[in-house]
This record gives sequence, structure tokens and C-alpha cells, in this order.
Amino acid sequence: MVTHTSGLPALPARLGATDMNDPYANLTEEALLASLGDATLSAPPGSRFEYSNFASMVLSYAVARRAGQDYEGLLRKQLFAPLAMQHAYIKQVPAGIRAAQGHAPSGKPVPAWNFATNLAGVGGVRATLEDMVKYAQGELGQPTVSITPALKLSQQELSKAPPMAMNWMLMPVAGRTVHVHEGGTGGFSSFVAFDNARQRAVVILSDTTWNSLGSLGSLGLHLVDASLPLGKPRKETRPDPALLDGLAGDYQLAGGMKMRLTRQGDALVIQAEGQGAYTMGYDDAGDFYPRDFDALLRPVRGSDGYGFTWMQMGGQLAATRIDKKASKPALAVSPGTLREYAGEYPLVPGFGLVVSEQEGKLFIQGTGQQALEVAAVAADVFVAEGVGAEIRFERDPAGKVIALTLLQAGQKLRGERR
Repeated sequence: MVTHTSGLPALPARLGATDMNDPYANLTEEALLASLGDATLSAPPGSRFEYSNFASMVLSYAVARRAGQDYEGLLRKQLFAPLAMQHAYIKQVPAGIRAAQGHAPSGKPVPAWNFATNLAGVGGVRATLEDMVKYAQGELGQPTVSITPALKLSQQELSKAPPMAMNWMLMPVAGRTVHVHEGGTGGFSSFVAFDNARQRAVVILSDTTWNSLGSLGSLGLHLVDASLPLGKPRKETRPDPALLDGLAGDYQLAGGMKMRLTRQGDALVIQAEGQGAYTMGYDDAGDFYPRDFDALLRPVRGSDGYGFTWMQMGGQLAATRIDKKASKPALAVSPGTLREYAGEYPLVPGFGLVVSEQEGKLFIQGTGQQALEVAAVAADVFVAEGVGAEIRFERDPAGKVIALTLLQAGQKLRGERR
């Protein structure tokens, strides 16, 4: 559960949301456990990364039950008090604290989300910037207090695809390992990272929900290490007609909701079963977004065509095509052509991709990660389906491969071959 490889869905089946402005408000402990009984694991535990808010809620519930007290009381005693986080809370508001007003990306004020106390491990803790700075200092061991040994244990690597500690993403930066986590709830976003080697941490809190539009990661990582590129503002652009045609069809999201995607001119229109139709905007990061509410549709290219991930309410829901649209056969590429791509491609300081041909197959390996087989979907274009990545190779006028671009999670990273 702490490495998001539990196999549980992104959200519980019995979420019971009646208001998308506060989607977790109706979820009780009983409904969570019933959802656990309903759940079918998408993969054997420990075998595949799939971010799950459901798992985080099960975990905080289990920890509270094991401790014999509610989750807020446990946090106050074991974490908030030792680190002097005097203004952090779930439901019991400390004296003198006024909750900030949250906003949608459009700037419209929106209500904060509410969680049952024992399910608040998914994002129900509220804290001031001063509190979160103290928390980050605690992760760095400044000062050493009763919770320090547990914090250090939580920082140890537990899985490699992707590299994860306990709910921390492990990012290689210039030979060091930086612990990173970001997220958001209704009207709010946050980012925390710390670098033990440099004894440096970054905390960003925002009164706007950016999690569906790329979050705060680009800014936060640039502050962690200036060598990491600062992302550019997203700009609306026109989608490729082939992308629109490839996405059109009927899908079912993890959790059961059905959705139809259609092309209307140069736009994508979505319609969930029993709901109205919405025309989507498209940005230069490659994501579609509804203009009327906070969500994101991220195309995912596979060896058999296009699919997508739907991002809303803090969850990421994979979509499965349910129409009878014919899938495309995988492209056959000769071993000789595959060897033309082999080489090292630095993307950012401390991280790059190594490309190799092995027994007629192409493999991509990120720094500190396992090698992944990729499949050809077009000339010089490959996909790594397990991690939702697309790799596009570039050739010079003579036909020699000179660079690649990695498209993953709304980011585009280019590296020249060496």
C-alpha cells in the first residue's frame, strides 16, 4: 500500500459521491470496508505501480485501529507534537486558525474536501506553511526527536518500478536521491521534497488545485536543484486529427463509469453515461481538459492504439475500450533498425535513458530503474505500456538517430544521443 502496488483501484466502489465539490464527504468506514470486499485486484500485490487513494484510506484506517485510537489523535501524539506542528489538524481546529479559501484552476472559489477522520490518510490533514516546514525539517532529522527513527525507516527504498519509499517517490538528481511527493484536494495543491545529502527541503502550498494540470512538480523540483528545468506555462493548442480519431469510442473507467468520446471537428467531446456532453480543450503538454470543471483526460498510446487516463477527485482512473473498434497490429521492426536507436540519452542532470537492442527487442532503462521493453507504434515512435510512456526518436537529414523525446505524465523531456 505504501508503494502503490497493492492492486487496489484508485477509488473505492462505494464512494457515494453526490457532490463533486466534496466527493469523499459521504464515505464512511463501513462503506470503505464494503468496497474492500467488492474490490478485484488489478494485479498481484507488489507487481505493478498504480496510484491508489483507496489504498491510502485503507492504510490510515488500519493504522488507527491497530493503535486503538482515532487517526487524528494518533497523529497529534506521534507526529505533530514531537515536531512542534502546533497548527496541524484533521477536524479539531486549533485556536486562532482560520482555514484558507480554495480555488479551481479558473480562479473560482470552491469548498474544501472533507474526510472521515480515520480515512484522512489520503489527504485530510490541514497544516500551515510553518507546520509543513517543520515536517520537512523533521524528515531531514532536524532536530532528532521521538519520531525520527520511524521517519528514517519510511525513507528507505522498497520498490524499483518506479523507485519508491513509503509514499515517497525517489528521484535521482546529480548522483543524489531526492524524496518527492505532491498532490491536491478540492481547491488546494501541495509539494514536499527533501534532499538528505544536501540537507535541503522544499515546501510549496497553493490555494488553487493544480493537480489535474500538472501540479507543482516542475516548480518544486527546480527549487530542489536549479539544474532541473523549470516547466513552461501550458498553452491551448489544436490536437492532431489522428489523435482525435484514435481516441473516439466507448470506454469504461476503473470503478465502472462508462464514457463516450467523439470527435466534433477539431475538438474532442466527452459524455459520461447519464450525464451531459462536454467539449474539451487541449494543451501543448498533450492533455485534454473540460472547460467547466476540474479534471483531465490524458491520452495513453499503446501498441494497439490510443486509450486514456481520467484524472479527477485526486484519483487516476484507467479507461478500457469497450467498443469493437479494431486494434492495430504491432509494427514489426528489424533488429538492425532497432540497433540504430541504441545509446545513452541524458534528459536532466542525473537522469537519462539507455536504449539497447536485445534479441530483436528494444529496451529503455532510466537511471536507477529497471529496463522496460518498448513496442513500436509508428516510424521512430515506441511506447512503454506499463508506465504510460511514449518515446519519439529524431533523425538528422542523413537518417542517423540523434535524439529522443520522452512523453510521460504530461511532461516532455528531450535528450541528445551520445
